[in-house]
Amino acid sequence: MVSGSRAIPGVPVVDSVGRIPGFVNSYIYDEGDETYLVDTGFSQKARPIVRAFRNAKVPLARVGKVLLTHHHLDHMGGAAYLLEQGRAPIACHIDDVPFVEGRVKPPMSLLMRLFLRVHPAPVAVALKEGDRVGPLLVVHTPGHTPGEVAFYQPARKLLFSGDAVIERNGRLTLPAPKYAANLDQAIQSLARLRDLDVEVLLPGHGVPVTKGVASLLDDLIHRVPARFLPPRTV
Repeated sequence: MVSGSRAIPGVPVVDSVGRIPGFVNSYIYDEGDETYLVDTGFSQKARPIVRAFRNAKVPLARVGKVLLTHHHLDHMGGAAYLLEQGRAPIACHIDDVPFVEGRVKPPMSLLMRLFLRVHPAPVAVALKEGDRVGPLLVVHTPGHTPGEVAFYQPARKLLFSGDAVIERNGRLTLPAPKYAANLDQAIQSLARLRDLDVEVLLPGHGVPVTKGVASLLDDLIHRVPARFLPPRTV
Protein backbone atom coordinates (compact mmCIF):
# COMPACT_ATOMS: atom_id res chain seq x y z
CA MET A 1 0.00 0.00 0.00
CA VAL A 2 0.99 3.62 -0.47
CA SER A 3 0.13 6.32 2.06
CA GLY A 4 -1.94 3.67 3.79
CA SER A 5 -4.48 3.34 0.98
CA ARG A 6 -3.30 2.99 -2.63
CA ALA A 7 -2.74 -0.50 -3.93
CA ILE A 8 0.47 -1.17 -5.87
CA PRO A 9 0.30 -3.68 -8.75
CA GLY A 10 2.84 -6.48 -8.75
CA VAL A 11 4.87 -8.12 -6.01
CA PRO A 12 5.58 -5.72 -3.11
CA VAL A 13 9.26 -4.88 -2.68
CA VAL A 14 9.25 -1.97 -0.25
CA ASP A 15 6.63 0.66 0.52
CA SER A 16 5.38 2.26 -2.73
CA VAL A 17 7.29 -0.12 -5.02
CA GLY A 18 5.81 -3.13 -6.82
CA ARG A 19 7.73 -5.52 -9.04
CA ILE A 20 6.22 -7.19 -12.09
CA PRO A 21 8.64 -10.08 -12.62
CA GLY A 22 9.46 -11.77 -15.90
CA PHE A 23 12.45 -12.14 -18.17
CA VAL A 24 12.74 -8.43 -17.41
CA ASN A 25 11.42 -6.77 -14.29
CA SER A 26 9.01 -3.90 -14.65
CA TYR A 27 8.45 -1.73 -11.60
CA ILE A 28 5.57 0.41 -10.37
CA TYR A 29 6.58 3.33 -8.17
CA ASP A 30 4.09 5.61 -6.42
CA GLU A 31 5.09 8.99 -5.08
CA GLY A 32 2.39 11.36 -3.91
CA ASP A 33 -0.26 11.55 -6.62
CA GLU A 34 2.05 10.27 -9.38
CA THR A 35 2.56 6.68 -10.53
CA TYR A 36 5.60 5.70 -12.57
CA LEU A 37 6.17 2.55 -14.59
CA VAL A 38 9.84 1.65 -15.10
CA ASP A 39 10.36 -0.50 -18.22
CA THR A 40 7.67 -2.40 -20.09
CA GLY A 41 9.11 -5.87 -20.76
CA PHE A 42 9.23 -7.95 -23.94
CA SER A 43 5.54 -8.45 -24.64
CA GLN A 44 4.29 -6.19 -27.41
CA LYS A 45 0.94 -6.06 -25.62
CA ALA A 46 2.57 -5.69 -22.19
CA ARG A 47 0.60 -8.68 -20.95
CA PRO A 48 2.33 -9.12 -17.56
CA ILE A 49 1.81 -5.45 -16.78
CA VAL A 50 -1.83 -5.41 -17.85
CA ARG A 51 -2.42 -8.58 -15.81
CA ALA A 52 -0.77 -7.11 -12.71
CA PHE A 53 -2.91 -3.98 -12.86
CA ARG A 54 -6.04 -6.05 -13.41
CA ASN A 55 -5.23 -8.34 -10.46
CA ALA A 56 -4.65 -5.32 -8.22
CA LYS A 57 -7.90 -3.73 -9.46
CA VAL A 58 -5.91 -0.64 -10.43
CA PRO A 59 -6.69 1.15 -13.72
CA LEU A 60 -3.79 1.24 -16.15
CA ALA A 61 -4.59 4.90 -16.67
CA ARG A 62 -3.15 5.61 -13.21
CA VAL A 63 0.35 5.41 -14.74
CA GLY A 64 1.40 9.00 -15.30
CA LYS A 65 4.80 8.34 -16.90
CA VAL A 66 6.54 5.37 -18.52
CA LEU A 67 10.28 5.48 -17.87
CA LEU A 68 12.58 3.38 -20.04
CA THR A 69 16.03 2.56 -18.74
CA HIS A 70 17.22 1.84 -22.30
CA HIS A 71 16.09 0.93 -25.81
CA HIS A 72 16.54 -2.86 -25.83
CA LEU A 73 13.41 -4.69 -26.91
CA ASP A 74 13.08 -6.65 -23.68
CA HIS A 75 12.72 -3.34 -21.83
CA MET A 76 10.60 -1.31 -24.27
CA GLY A 77 8.63 -3.98 -26.12
CA GLY A 78 5.31 -2.99 -24.59
CA ALA A 79 5.80 0.78 -24.66
CA ALA A 80 3.75 1.45 -27.80
CA TYR A 81 0.81 -0.62 -26.52
CA LEU A 82 0.84 1.04 -23.11
CA LEU A 83 0.91 4.47 -24.72
CA GLU A 84 -2.13 3.49 -26.77
CA GLN A 85 -4.00 2.08 -23.77
CA GLY A 86 -3.06 4.42 -20.98
CA ARG A 87 -1.70 7.44 -22.85
CA ALA A 88 1.11 7.94 -20.33
CA PRO A 89 4.03 9.80 -21.92
CA ILE A 90 7.25 7.86 -22.51
CA ALA A 91 10.62 9.10 -21.29
CA CYS A 92 14.11 7.82 -22.05
CA HIS A 93 17.62 9.20 -22.46
CA ILE A 94 18.15 11.38 -25.51
CA ASP A 95 20.82 9.01 -26.90
CA ASP A 96 18.33 6.13 -27.02
CA VAL A 97 15.39 8.14 -28.39
CA PRO A 98 16.14 7.30 -32.08
CA PHE A 99 16.05 3.57 -31.29
CA VAL A 100 12.83 3.72 -29.26
CA GLU A 101 11.13 5.79 -31.95
CA GLY A 102 12.32 3.45 -34.72
CA ARG A 103 14.38 6.03 -36.60
CA VAL A 104 17.50 3.92 -36.03
CA LYS A 105 17.39 0.12 -36.09
CA PRO A 106 18.77 -1.43 -32.93
CA PRO A 107 21.58 -3.97 -33.30
CA MET A 108 19.95 -7.41 -33.30
CA SER A 109 20.99 -10.84 -34.51
CA LEU A 110 19.36 -12.20 -37.67
CA LEU A 111 17.51 -14.81 -35.60
CA MET A 112 16.02 -12.14 -33.34
CA ARG A 113 14.99 -10.06 -36.35
CA LEU A 114 13.16 -13.07 -37.78
CA PHE A 115 11.15 -13.81 -34.65
CA LEU A 116 10.81 -10.48 -32.84
CA ARG A 117 9.06 -7.42 -34.13
CA VAL A 118 9.99 -4.03 -32.79
CA HIS A 119 7.06 -1.68 -32.15
CA PRO A 120 8.43 1.88 -32.10
CA ALA A 121 6.94 4.38 -29.70
CA PRO A 122 7.10 8.18 -29.68
CA VAL A 123 9.15 9.61 -26.84
CA ALA A 124 7.60 12.62 -25.13
CA VAL A 125 10.50 13.40 -22.79
CA ALA A 126 14.17 13.11 -23.83
CA LEU A 127 16.21 12.79 -20.65
CA LYS A 128 19.80 13.64 -19.84
CA GLU A 129 22.13 13.28 -16.87
CA GLY A 130 20.91 15.19 -13.83
CA ASP A 131 17.31 15.62 -14.98
CA ARG A 132 14.54 14.91 -12.52
CA VAL A 133 11.32 13.09 -13.22
CA GLY A 134 9.29 13.93 -10.16
CA PRO A 135 11.33 12.58 -7.23
CA LEU A 136 13.60 10.48 -9.46
CA LEU A 137 17.06 11.64 -10.49
CA VAL A 138 18.29 10.56 -13.93
CA VAL A 139 21.74 8.94 -13.74
CA HIS A 140 23.32 8.37 -17.16
CA THR A 141 25.09 4.98 -17.10
CA PRO A 142 26.12 4.38 -20.73
CA GLY A 143 27.68 1.18 -21.97
CA HIS A 144 24.95 -1.40 -22.26
CA THR A 145 23.37 1.10 -24.66
CA PRO A 146 24.44 4.68 -25.37
CA GLY A 147 21.47 6.02 -23.42
CA GLU A 148 21.24 3.53 -20.55
CA VAL A 149 20.05 5.30 -17.41
CA ALA A 150 19.27 4.46 -13.83
CA PHE A 151 16.55 6.24 -11.86
CA TYR A 152 17.55 7.21 -8.33
CA GLN A 153 15.34 8.37 -5.47
CA PRO A 154 17.80 10.04 -3.08
CA ALA A 155 15.42 10.54 -0.16
CA ARG A 156 14.49 6.86 -0.05
CA LYS A 157 17.82 5.58 -1.44
CA LEU A 158 16.09 3.56 -4.17
CA LEU A 159 17.83 2.78 -7.43
CA PHE A 160 16.09 1.41 -10.52
CA SER A 161 19.23 0.19 -12.28
CA GLY A 162 17.93 -1.27 -15.54
CA ASP A 163 20.78 -3.28 -17.05
CA ALA A 164 23.56 -1.02 -15.78
CA VAL A 165 23.89 -3.64 -13.06
CA ILE A 166 21.79 -6.78 -12.59
CA GLU A 167 21.39 -9.48 -9.95
CA ARG A 168 22.21 -13.14 -10.39
CA ASN A 169 22.35 -15.83 -7.69
CA GLY A 170 22.80 -13.38 -4.84
CA ARG A 171 25.55 -11.33 -6.50
CA LEU A 172 25.61 -8.32 -8.79
CA THR A 173 26.92 -8.58 -12.32
CA LEU A 174 26.77 -7.05 -15.78
CA PRO A 175 24.84 -8.46 -18.74
CA ALA A 176 26.91 -10.58 -21.11
CA PRO A 177 29.55 -8.48 -22.91
CA LYS A 178 28.09 -9.35 -26.31
CA TYR A 179 25.04 -7.26 -25.45
CA ALA A 180 27.06 -4.15 -24.58
CA ALA A 181 27.31 -1.30 -27.03
CA ASN A 182 30.51 -0.25 -25.25
CA LEU A 183 31.81 -2.59 -22.55
CA ASP A 184 34.41 -0.14 -21.27
CA GLN A 185 31.71 2.45 -20.69
CA ALA A 186 29.49 -0.13 -18.98
CA ILE A 187 32.31 -0.91 -16.56
CA GLN A 188 33.04 2.77 -15.94
CA SER A 189 29.38 3.34 -15.14
CA LEU A 190 29.67 1.01 -12.15
CA ALA A 191 31.76 3.62 -10.35
CA ARG A 192 29.00 6.16 -10.97
CA LEU A 193 26.50 3.86 -9.30
CA ARG A 194 28.88 3.15 -6.42
CA ASP A 195 28.99 6.87 -5.64
CA LEU A 196 25.26 6.82 -4.87
CA ASP A 197 23.89 6.02 -1.44
CA VAL A 198 21.68 3.04 -2.28
CA GLU A 199 19.78 0.85 0.16
CA VAL A 200 17.34 -0.78 -2.28
CA LEU A 201 18.57 -1.86 -5.72
CA LEU A 202 15.84 -2.65 -8.26
CA PRO A 203 17.55 -4.32 -11.24
CA GLY A 204 16.17 -5.07 -14.68
CA HIS A 205 17.09 -8.74 -14.31
CA GLY A 206 17.19 -10.81 -11.14
CA VAL A 207 15.63 -10.01 -7.80
CA PRO A 208 15.70 -6.75 -5.86
CA VAL A 209 18.51 -6.29 -3.35
CA THR A 210 17.58 -4.76 -0.01
CA LYS A 211 20.76 -5.41 2.00
CA GLY A 212 24.44 -4.75 1.46
CA VAL A 213 24.17 -3.00 -1.91
CA ALA A 214 27.46 -1.11 -1.50
CA SER A 215 29.47 -4.20 -0.62
CA LEU A 216 27.93 -6.13 -3.52
CA LEU A 217 28.89 -3.33 -5.91
CA ASP A 218 32.41 -3.33 -4.49
CA ASP A 219 32.59 -7.07 -5.07
CA LEU A 220 31.48 -6.65 -8.68
CA ILE A 221 33.95 -3.85 -9.36
CA HIS A 222 36.70 -6.07 -7.95
CA ARG A 223 35.65 -8.99 -10.19
CA VAL A 224 35.20 -6.99 -13.38
CA PRO A 225 38.74 -7.25 -14.80
CA ALA A 226 38.88 -11.04 -14.60
CA ARG A 227 35.25 -11.66 -15.47
CA PHE A 228 34.56 -9.23 -18.30
CA LEU A 229 37.82 -7.96 -19.78
CA PRO A 230 40.05 -10.01 -22.12
CA PRO A 231 43.51 -10.83 -20.77
CA ARG A 232 46.15 -8.32 -21.69
CA THR A 233 48.86 -9.38 -24.08
CA VAL A 234 52.44 -8.43 -23.38
